[in-house]
Amino acid sequence: MAPVLFNIRTVDSAGTDKLESRITLDEKIDDGKATLDTIRQLLVKQKLDSAKVRLAFCGKDGARVGDDFKWSIYKALVEDDETEGGTAKKEKTNSRIQTHDVYFELPKENETEEKTLSKQAQAVLDGKLDMDLVQNKPALITATLKELASTYEHNKFKAASGGAVVTAGSMSENDWDVVLRHTHYLNGYRMVFSKLENGTKQFKRIDKAPYAAFTIRPRKIFSSEKADKSINVEAEYRIPRYIVTDDSYVNVFETASSLSESVASSSFSQTDIEASAGGSLFGASMSVKAGFSQNDSEAVATAKSSSSRSMNITYNFPRAVLYLDNRSLELTEECKVALEGIKDEETLIQFHHDFGHFFATNVELGGKLFASEKFTSAESSKAEEKANAMKVSAAASFSYGAFEANVSASHETQKNSAKSGSRSSMSNSLTWEARGGDTILCNDPPNWCPTVKPSANWRVINQRDVIPMADFIGTFPDYKHVPADVDRIRQKTKTITACKFRLKANVHDGVDYDEYYGVRKDKDEQRLKPFLHKYRNEILQCDNDEVAERTLANVARSPHLAYPAIKFYQALESRIKGAGFTDNFQEYVGIDKLNKRGGGCNFEVEVATLSDEVPRLKLNVPYLIRAHDETHDTFLAADTAGSYGDRFFGYLYYARKARASKFMFRKVGARSQQGIITNDMEVELTLCDESGNPYARVQRFEGDASTLVVSKYGVERDFTETHNATFQYN
Repeated sequence: MAPVLFNIRTVDSAGTDKLESRITLDEKIDDGKATLDTIRQLLVKQKLDSAKVRLAFCGKDGARVGDDFKWSIYKALVEDDETEGGTAKKEKTNSRIQTHDVYFELPKENETEEKTLSKQAQAVLDGKLDMDLVQNKPALITATLKELASTYEHNKFKAASGGAVVTAGSMSENDWDVVLRHTHYLNGYRMVFSKLENGTKQFKRIDKAPYAAFTIRPRKIFSSEKADKSINVEAEYRIPRYIVTDDSYVNVFETASSLSESVASSSFSQTDIEASAGGSLFGASMSVKAGFSQNDSEAVATAKSSSSRSMNITYNFPRAVLYLDNRSLELTEECKVALEGIKDEETLIQFHHDFGHFFATNVELGGKLFASEKFTSAESSKAEEKANAMKVSAAASFSYGAFEANVSASHETQKNSAKSGSRSSMSNSLTWEARGGDTILCNDPPNWCPTVKPSANWRVINQRDVIPMADFIGTFPDYKHVPADVDRIRQKTKTITACKFRLKANVHDGVDYDEYYGVRKDKDEQRLKPFLHKYRNEILQCDNDEVAERTLANVARSPHLAYPAIKFYQALESRIKGAGFTDNFQEYVGIDKLNKRGGGCNFEVEVATLSDEVPRLKLNVPYLIRAHDETHDTFLAADTAGSYGDRFFGYLYYARKARASKFMFRKVGARSQQGIITNDMEVELTLCDESGNPYARVQRFEGDASTLVVSKYGVERDFTETHNATFQYN
């Protein structure tokens, strides 16, 4: 049988046809029974482009016909359309080959040229960008930013038009393959380190892993992707699951360390950038989840905050969001072989080196412009409340023409206290870069914008829902054992490690910037006695200390006059003065200079670590807190046995481990937040009950600027004032 040649043509809305490709068939076609669906299935078997598979058949004039249309009638229709001047063309047959033309209706989205930006993009670029950094900017660093005066202006940018608009819905399997080769969105991410002379490692950057652990799982064409309901295609194509998105948006965020800057430059979400500021990535402990060595973990956790920080602005032009889960992906053969080779910690680390430590399951493709303004700031401040806010409002639009400067900006500082002093100095410089589009035009935004349209120019501009590699592999049906296998390897390296830290007291009246929580012993000043006497006057219903002391003296002379409240107080005072509690009021927990009055400000908590990870504490987790220095080797404890009736009384002391109390740390302003405690996080030290639930918070006695006591949640009048601290790892 002579082969049959099909010329695959498309017809646009103007009626212009274009030859796209040619396909040959060796199968015999029964003209009496065949329909266009029969032709489509034969062409699919011969690898008809997936972009054409979903298109509807039409005549040369562009009029649509359904797949149930008879093949013999369609051939006659096409041949009639090709009649010129009343004379039919010669039949396209010879002894060796027979030729047929088939026409597909080209969607309008595949043919038109966008002359302007989308409405969403223009709304963003023409509108006023009012970004309240208090509400919208992640609190990456605790230093107060006093000024950020921009040295650039960009009110004369406007995107030039031109080029065909490409949407994800019109892309073929080959188009998606090009996008994959250009973006490597199926490769995980790994941490890169450099070795220092002293044997330790220094974090360098986040990098794409060299090997892809996953590939796209073949799937059928969705009905929503087909041009006509009559189209029936059973073939499967390696096309990712996607959602078309072209709502342009602006992000503003601040970076202050090499880690957070690398997370930002790798196009991860702002939530991940915020987490990285404290040496934590994607809500997970890196060593536990990624199998880092001890040096690797320390290098990440101690990625230093540079004196040169950056305010970053990104103009994002997304085209599609990809959803990458275990239903849309499958493991590569290389990854399967590597998983079988994981036997110990060394091979586990090598696996992560090859395939990455983490994988992003939500990937946004498109283009973005990235402006980074670096500044250095030496600043000291003293304020009643740390509630300063900087508001940056930049009116920006893109107008076609030269890159010029003419910025309109406003700066606003809000304070909750009238007492504030500061001094700051700043130097800044602007850099522009592009991700996606024609990157050589990064400093020519008007001409860069239209270059984002071709799918070959798309790049990864945002990544979310990042999961540790082993955990993600474990979601695949045949690999559910992987997380447990990896965990067993890590358990072999499990050790109990001391996490050392200090609690720097917030600046307050009578408390300077260099004072800390600590265990104290002072023979000259009996710190807890004034606090106890305040409580005594309350329960004895005495107006002042003189009346209370006279009442107690009378009872001493005539014990039969003692009523229950007096007996209770006498027992309480004797208890507190005892050697097991305050040793005649000499011992207490308070705020002072590091080594003043024999104070011990170094605390530690024993935590279990895996793969020699750097020990870190977590929010809302009960701990026994050890106070350790040259003069003290004891634990924090609290005594609330003095509560009488509806009145609460509690104070802090230090004792041996058997009598220690459990405490937890809660983030100020977000008590329910979970996760790793980051360096310089403002925390509230909280006493736990026997069940490990938060019971009372550590506060300062209102009568001095030193003594720390406990205040039960819900109790208002207990002679205490709020005085939280900043958590600092040693």
